[in-house]
Amino acid sequence: MKTGMLFVLVLSIVGLEASVNRGPILSSERPSEAMFVNFTTENSCIAEARFRELPSGTWLSVSDEIATTSHHLSMSIHPGREHEYILLADGDSLGPYSFWTAPRTGARQDFHFCAYGDTRTGIIAHWVIVDHVMTCDPMFMIHSGDMIEDGHDHGQWDDYFAELCEWHDIAQSVPYFYAMGNHDDESPYFYDALRLPRNNPDSVEAYSSFDWGRIHFFSMNSEVAYDSTSPQYVFLESDLASATADPNYDFVVGTVHRPFYSSGYHGREEAMADFLEPLLIEYGVDLVFQGHDHMYERVAPQDGVNYIVTGGGGAPPSPVVLWHDYTAFGYNLYHHLDCHYDSDEAKLSIYMHNYSNIIVDSLILHSTAVDVAERAIPKDVSISARPNPFNSCCVFESPSSREIFIHDISGRLVAKGTGPVFRWKPKENVSSGLYFAGSDDSYNDFSKTARVVYLK
Repeated sequence: MKTGMLFVLVLSIVGLEASVNRGPILSSERPSEAMFVNFTTENSCIAEARFRELPSGTWLSVSDEIATTSHHLSMSIHPGREHEYILLADGDSLGPYSFWTAPRTGARQDFHFCAYGDTRTGIIAHWVIVDHVMTCDPMFMIHSGDMIEDGHDHGQWDDYFAELCEWHDIAQSVPYFYAMGNHDDESPYFYDALRLPRNNPDSVEAYSSFDWGRIHFFSMNSEVAYDSTSPQYVFLESDLASATADPNYDFVVGTVHRPFYSSGYHGREEAMADFLEPLLIEYGVDLVFQGHDHMYERVAPQDGVNYIVTGGGGAPPSPVVLWHDYTAFGYNLYHHLDCHYDSDEAKLSIYMHNYSNIIVDSLILHSTAVDVAERAIPKDVSISARPNPFNSCCVFESPSSREIFIHDISGRLVAKGTGPVFRWKPKENVSSGLYFAGSDDSYNDFSKTARVVYLK
């Protein structure tokens, strides 16, 4: 009799441990208003999430309307605050876990996030990358696609999410935002697991956008139709037109899997670029995170748009095949990006950490005031600069032989030369920072200057 009771007790304990068998995993459609906690349970049940604003807000709760094994509980939240929650499901009590919510759109509030992509089957390498990411304490994550090797293998999704919320404890506190990869293959297993932004006319999660304070983020999907008659193209054109005309945003940042620019094995996705790159240029997108090639590459600005390949999340490294003239910096191994938005300076700083968690490259973007009237720049005074940012020498090009003057942000002249090509190698006493290059008459018109960032 005692043995039987012990056997029942052991079964009960095992059942309790197995009741939540995936999760919790945070995601969000509107991260300044609500946060989803996603999880599955062994048994069908009505689960509950209790949550509050830290440090001493009133506890609120949300629960399933009907018993189920797949749970997506939406916690209504306050913008720009730290919250905590406890999960009650099928006998389990998990937590508390804490998380940050997005500042209200347009709010001047600092924040930080991380980005990487192409994890696939590299479980050990991905493990190390997540360890490094957690030292950055991000508020949210961006993944540039190819989470797993085979999107239609349910077990691989189990392993992927287990690495984030069982073997690590990041997914319980940090929402991920994704671009779909070719290996993910529009998997229903992925879309069933999370609630992601769906603010497009078709209300699908395949492509979307969200706001985090003064940055507008959008996700392109290189695995579904993107031609000029496609729903995705129509959505992106409308979304970007609205965002780039809105003074509430300092930056517009995109994510896509297949790259517009890459020196890796796959290289440039020409068909996608033919349709979508003109939109990025026309609406002044600041930065695009890309994946697909398993490396890091910072691309010199192309028609004003910055591109970064960040495909070093765990998949087998693929080296740079051919350095292009647009390559500003490359790295052929695992890595992640640590990104910081500074509201006082309207500055976005991106730091690339290598596999030893050491910063080896960076990109610093400064926002241009949206209320500055833009007009066509006469070709005889326009100036381009590459690479940008730079750390030793910058090449300025002008269609004419006019003199080129370089000033710091206080207006002090630091160098001058003569076009059409002028190579500036800053003197030892020139400090890191933002500089402006223009011809002899361009400083009366800010739009005619080339803005460069010098990093010693």
